[in-house]
Amino acid sequence: MNWFRAPTDGDAGTLNACYNALDIHVIRGRAEDIALTDPGGDWTFARLLTEVGACAGVLRAFGIGIGDPVAVGAVPRVTGIVVGLAAARVGAVSVYDDPPAADASMVVSDSADGVVLTADDEPLPWDIAQRAGRTDPAGCADVPGDAVLARHGDRTLTVLAALGAGDQQSSPPGLELVQVGGLEFWSFASH
Repeated sequence: MNWFRAPTDGDAGTLNACYNALDIHVIRGRAEDIALTDPGGDWTFARLLTEVGACAGVLRAFGIGIGDPVAVGAVPRVTGIVVGLAAARVGAVSVYDDPPAADASMVVSDSADGVVLTADDEPLPWDIAQRAGRTDPAGCADVPGDAVLARHGDRTLTVLAALGAGDQQSSPPGLELVQVGGLEFWSFASH
């Protein structure tokens, strides 16, 4: 686990789950290694980092940051993983409730026309959002180690628990436990 600021007595320290899952592997020369295997193909650390950075850039452009809730619907598997990592990158909390929490800063959902990101009641198609995000990808936020990474109902997953510092994780009903670069987090197991 790579800390931005190591924990001390009374201070949880800071780090970033996405940095630990993707960036550090690219930095250490593993850019072309497989980070994720999906029925649609393999994703290298570099390719996944590019998509996650773009999505995080869109989240940041909409003002989403540390602790803000991002509602993630039953979207295609890789899209859900990209959104979960992008939320972690900016320090947001991925929320997996149906219907989406009323306090969500953004909702990512599947529609008849494909995946859309909705903020301020304005839907933005996934492909347009990703193109826009690639022009200004987001860096990693400095997140407290004890911050919440994901929420489903009354269950929470902290950054440290997702990085393996704590009890063995299990996913809530309807979600799967996904591992990317040593980070275990929740995602819908849908199409």
